[in-house]
Amino acid sequence: MEKQIHVKIDKKSDLTLREVLRKIEEIQAEHPELDVFFDGDIYAICSRPRKVPEKL
Repeated sequence: MEKQIHVKIDKKSDLTLREVLRKIEEIQAEHPELDVFFDGDIYAICSRPRKVPEKL
C-alpha cells in the first residue's frame, strides 16, 4: 500500500500549524499502524503503513 491522503489543505487556508499538527495526532491515534505525516509537495496530511524492522 502506498501513500494515502487523509486531508488535502488549500494553500490559501487559514489553518494554523497547531491545527494541522492536532489533526495529524488525531489520525495517528485512530490508526496507530500508520505513519502519519504532512506532505509539503501536495499540501496534504498523508499516511503510509509503518515499516516493520526486518530481523537479521
